[in-house]
Amino acid sequence: MRILLNRSASAARPQRTGRLASIGVECMTMRLTTILAACSLVLLAPSTSWAQVKPKPATAPKPAAAPAQPAAPPATAAEATPAASATPTAADAAQNPPPPEWVSRCASEGRQGALECALEQTAFLSKTGQLVTAVTVRVPADTRQPTMAVQVPVGLYLPGGVNLQIDDGKAMPLVLQTCDLKGCYAGTQVSAEMLAALKAGKKLSVTFQSLNKENISVPLQLSNFAQAYQKIQ
Repeated sequence: MRILLNRSASAARPQRTGRLASIGVECMTMRLTTILAACSLVLLAPSTSWAQVKPKPATAPKPAAAPAQPAAPPATAAEATPAASATPTAADAAQNPPPPEWVSRCASEGRQGALECALEQTAFLSKTGQLVTAVTVRVPADTRQPTMAVQVPVGLYLPGGVNLQIDDGKAMPLVLQTCDLKGCYAGTQVSAEMLAALKAGKKLSVTFQSLNKENISVPLQLSNFAQAYQKIQ
């Protein structure tokens, strides 16, 4: 009996050993599979993170905007408007006809003051607005004796004075008495003969000289002188 038991036990040992070996192999296989799976996860994880943090392709920098051109400085007054000469030339006076008529006006210094009346005609350069000539005839309230005042531009040849001529009559020289920033002035009494000639005449010429002694003649019309003077006499 013992011999049989020993044999059966010895026969069973190889079977158990085989089973244990197979179990061991299975365990080892399972461990390897687990290790390989873990390794694959470890290897895949960085690639996934790399895909997530993959840097964006660098974009080319935009070209810098060209600097704005500075605005052109505004034109100065000297550039925009040609400077007018202090003294008009003969050509300037010829190209600028006088106003069409004499203008009469009356005024007094106060309510109780005497009424002072005058008639005036002026000539300006149309291009620059410069005064060329102004002739004023006044009738003082006390004497009723008319006087004439003539204004011409500054920058003249003062010794040349001013000459007045009615139509083709004889020229009447006047002395320039004073000057200021607005012009130079001459004056004379208006005689009865001169007054009659002004009323009947067609043109009053005012002539003066520039610094170069060039004669400058400004014509003033007399067509309405008699009518304007009648309002102030």
